[in-house]
Amino acid sequence: MRGKTSKLAIFGAASLALTLAAPAFAADMPVYTKAPAAPAVAPSPFDAAFGGWIGSDYNFRGVSQSDRDPSAGAYFEGQYNGAFGQWYLGIGGASIKWPGVLASGDYGLTDPAAEIDFFGGWRKSWDKFSADIGVIYYYYPGEVFNGFTSDSDFWEVYWKGGYAVNDALSVGANVFYTPDLLNYSQTFATITGTATKADAVYASLTAKYVLPWTSGNWGSFVSGEIGHWWIDDSGFLAAGQTADPSYTYWNAGFALTYKAVTLDFRYHGTSQNRQDCANFLVTVATNSAAGWCKDAFIATLKFDTTLSALK
Repeated sequence: MRGKTSKLAIFGAASLALTLAAPAFAADMPVYTKAPAAPAVAPSPFDAAFGGWIGSDYNFRGVSQSDRDPSAGAYFEGQYNGAFGQWYLGIGGASIKWPGVLASGDYGLTDPAAEIDFFGGWRKSWDKFSADIGVIYYYYPGEVFNGFTSDSDFWEVYWKGGYAVNDALSVGANVFYTPDLLNYSQTFATITGTATKADAVYASLTAKYVLPWTSGNWGSFVSGEIGHWWIDDSGFLAAGQTADPSYTYWNAGFALTYKAVTLDFRYHGTSQNRQDCANFLVTVATNSAAGWCKDAFIATLKFDTTLSALK
């Protein structure tokens, strides 16, 4: 906080004339000088971001993670702002409900209690450009072994780039890579006897336009994303699947904002058909699998802020 300086006494014209006319008297007058400014206290380089959300579904790249049921989550992120950008480290969590393994052994997935995300990285902005490079580890506690994988944990490295075209329009590009999606190598080892990894690359383009309508703390925007997930199909084919699990994903939506609160209405879609979805879930039950990957309209209420914004 900046220190306050004392105000100088202001002399009138008569006082000034008296001083000039009587040097001896002026010499005896007190000398008024400006008090030195107190040194400004630099803002702390440490900050924290946190928030939470509740939605009608938890959708991850076009595939439901909560069986089309409502889901909720929260996160906390510690930040250090230095001369070379912002370093961050955080944890997040969400309630999920996976298809699990049916009695007939149809699915190559489990039904964990939750999704816990550990993430960290570096961000920086240069005028209208921005970059975010990091790694995220997806942890699924409470998995139960039912003849297939009991460990779906995996990690991704990512790069996110952004460009502010103007005050209202911004565009971005994202790339995510994992050497073993959902630890499928263990699933394939159980099914085929060979630990074939399913390395995957997801890349997307994004856009956001802030609408001119505002009223006080209220605002709104439209945004969208289109991307493709390239998933190595060698393990899937060895497991008896008949098609490439790779697919295209997109979403488009409208959001209302009030201070740190956002109400988002979004439509999610993919290029997957029933067989594609069955391949992704490592199952032969194409009819029951289709519901997890079908297009969906999702409403989400979010809250995001930082400690510095609350001061």
